[in-house]
Amino acid sequence: MSRRFIRPFDSPGKRTFKYPGRFGIKILVASCLLLFLTAGAADSRGLTVRRNAREYRVEATIDRYPLVLGDNHIEIDIRDGSGKSVTGAEVLVNYYMPPMPRMVPMNYKTEARLKSDKYKAKMNIIMAGPWYIKIIIKHQGKISTAKFNVDAQ
Repeated sequence: MSRRFIRPFDSPGKRTFKYPGRFGIKILVASCLLLFLTAGAADSRGLTVRRNAREYRVEATIDRYPLVLGDNHIEIDIRDGSGKSVTGAEVLVNYYMPPMPRMVPMNYKTEARLKSDKYKAKMNIIMAGPWYIKIIIKHQGKISTAKFNVDAQ
C-alpha cells in the first residue's frame, strides 16, 4: 500500500499548479516591468520650470522632485528675447517656506554661479512641506524675478 500525502483543500488526483497561459504570463511580465520602472524613476526624476522674468526667459531645473531634506541642486538657464544665453548677470536664488503661526521664518538666499552658460546653485532644504523659490536676476541695471512653488518631503 502506498502512502499519499493529501494537502488540505485538495481533492485526490487534482493538480494544484496550473500553467497560467499566455495571458497570465503577459500580465505578470507587464506588472513586473511597471514595478521596476516606477521604482527606478521615483528617485531620479527632476523638475523643470519655465517662467518669464520681464524680457528674459528663465528655465530652472532641480535635480530631484519632490525636493529632499538636505542639499538640492538647481540649474538656471536665462535667455534674452532673441534666444541668446545671458551670461553677465548676477543671479540670486531665494527659497523660503510660507509663514506659519508660532514658527521662525525660514528664508534663505544663495548666489548662483555661472558654469558653462548656466547658473548653478545648491539649496539646503531643512523641512518638509511647501517652499517658494524666487530667482532674482540683476543684469544691466535692471532687476527681474521669476517665482515658482515646489514641495519637499
